[in-house]
Amino acid sequence: MYLLKQLSMNFLTKGTLVFVLTLGLLTSLSAQDATAASLYNKGLASLKAKDYEAGYPQIEAALKAAETEGNEKVVTLAKKNGAKAAYNLGSQKRKAKAYDEALTLFDRGIELNPTYSSNFMGKAQALDGKGEKTAAVKAYIAAADLAEKSGKADRAVQLVKKAGSIVGKLYSGKNYAGAIEAGKAHLELKEAGNVHYYLAQSFSKTKDNATAATHIVKAVDLTAAAGTAVPDKYYWAQGNILEATGKKADALAAYKKITGEKYKANADFKVKELGGA
Repeated sequence: MYLLKQLSMNFLTKGTLVFVLTLGLLTSLSAQDATAASLYNKGLASLKAKDYEAGYPQIEAALKAAETEGNEKVVTLAKKNGAKAAYNLGSQKRKAKAYDEALTLFDRGIELNPTYSSNFMGKAQALDGKGEKTAAVKAYIAAADLAEKSGKADRAVQLVKKAGSIVGKLYSGKNYAGAIEAGKAHLELKEAGNVHYYLAQSFSKTKDNATAATHIVKAVDLTAAAGTAVPDKYYWAQGNILEATGKKADALAAYKKITGEKYKANADFKVKELGGA
């Protein structure tokens, strides 16, 4: 029989479980409590050994026993470690391309601890691998929101970038309908200049230049407002799209802002064509 003497919160760093032990959390257990405690300790040992196939169901068994016994301390610990175990086992399944199994584990991890962002990230990766791009975008942004709330601003930024890159890959792969769907889902949850750019280009490719114009203007404005240099490709797209909608003066102004070698010659030609030189 295991005695649960030292337990506390644990935390995750790059998928590795780290356990910080606190003396005196439980000093004695009744025979009834020992069942949940022994299951928990058994699962804990498996997780420390990175045997997630064994450790995850052991922690789940400990949680079930603790709920039956009314052992709230073990319930709390089992939920926190269960969420981490679900993420680690889910990641193994995802890497093996067993996406449905992985998603079941990530969803269970979210149920166990809704504030733990890694399961949302794992879910996003599995959905992306499965081809469910719009759902993946939403999961990445959910993970980013949780990371930001927990004070991990840099991680949040990277997760938002991953969501945006899905939209970008759909656009570059000429899946314009997919890019539009995923991009709209992104913007409903999180504004991003690059996503507006991909939407502008996708709408332009589908001959909806009026909607494209709205997005390209937003792409330029958001990027400038963030204190970031607006890429020449944004101004080139803005000029093209505004010209297509008949707004020649606005298009001319966009072309004139281009300075880089890649677009400069074409931009200068457009300026002359529109009578701006």
